[in-house]
Amino acid sequence: MAPLKQQVRTRIRRFELLSSAGLWALALFSILSMGAYRDFNMLPSFGAGVRGVLGAGPPVMLINWALIIYGFSALVLILIQMASNKRPRCSLLHLFYLGAFFFFYHFSNELSDNFWALFTVGLTILGLQSYHFWHYYQEQIVEQKEILKELERLEKMNV
Repeated sequence: MAPLKQQVRTRIRRFELLSSAGLWALALFSILSMGAYRDFNMLPSFGAGVRGVLGAGPPVMLINWALIIYGFSALVLILIQMASNKRPRCSLLHLFYLGAFFFFYHFSNELSDNFWALFTVGLTILGLQSYHFWHYYQEQIVEQKEILKELERLEKMNV
């Protein structure tokens, strides 16, 4: 029984770590947002040659529509995962997409005008994803604790 109980305790510890995984994405998004709020002034700017190769930034209206579509789609997908009680997916992909939106707005020289909208969308998506991580793994922890109780009960019966 002892090795079985140790496996369950190990799973519980792993689930406790995984339950906070969404918070790491929120922390990284916060750091990225702080840089974006300052218009990434701590990074070197693109030279005229690089800007000439890349061309003009995309029109802001297209970026806005892409952000709306992405935000709505991401929220629907997270809610579907939550409703079907599926294991949450990695938040780093959302972080990558939100970083790309920061880049597009920055490159179009419209980041200051659209920062709060993007920040709100990112916070909503990553906050819901973080809650999904926490809720899903808390259910797994409760299940494992019940298994541990049952193993201890069986162990007492055999003594």
